[in-house]
Amino acid sequence: MKNKKENLYPAVFLDRDGTINHDKHYLSDEKDLKIYSFVKKSILKLQKAGFKIVIVTNQSGISRGFFSENKLKKIHNKLIALLKEQNIKIDGIYYCPHGPNDICDCRKPKIGMATKAADDLNIDLKKSYTVGDSTRDYLLGYNFGGKGILVLTGHGKKQVNKIAKEKQKPLAVVKNLYLATEVIINDHKKV
Repeated sequence: MKNKKENLYPAVFLDRDGTINHDKHYLSDEKDLKIYSFVKKSILKLQKAGFKIVIVTNQSGISRGFFSENKLKKIHNKLIALLKEQNIKIDGIYYCPHGPNDICDCRKPKIGMATKAADDLNIDLKKSYTVGDSTRDYLLGYNFGGKGILVLTGHGKKQVNKIAKEKQKPLAVVKNLYLATEVIINDHKKV
């Protein structure tokens, strides 16, 4: 890593679909993007607490041929624009275009997207968190040395039974991103 120890920042790595925006099966058109109402308050609170905000999203729809990387770029541009209208700046968006059977180091819960973001944005992974609606989202945090939270929006309610099968449990299981924000800020104060 090229980072200097004294210039590292904690981050919150957010899943996209089901965490920031309503999950639409293989979202492939920016017109269908709908952000949850609690996102603005949540992200602003995290930024005020000193966290970088990074979106990390598995997008196997690309490898499955459901949409192109160009279409994904349009969706992300719209997401950034909608958040910017609410005075929210996202520090980075990273995505994995691979399918579940592809060999890669970036498909969550693998840590490729997080380590790339850490290099690009001077992030201290050990002081960072992940939030998402899948076990793979919270496991990402633990895999890179941080912590993870499962939210019950999106597919989260269906994922709760899978937690029992995992060796690593989430830091918390909460209703939505706003409540995850509270857990993160309180936990980070203990460090």
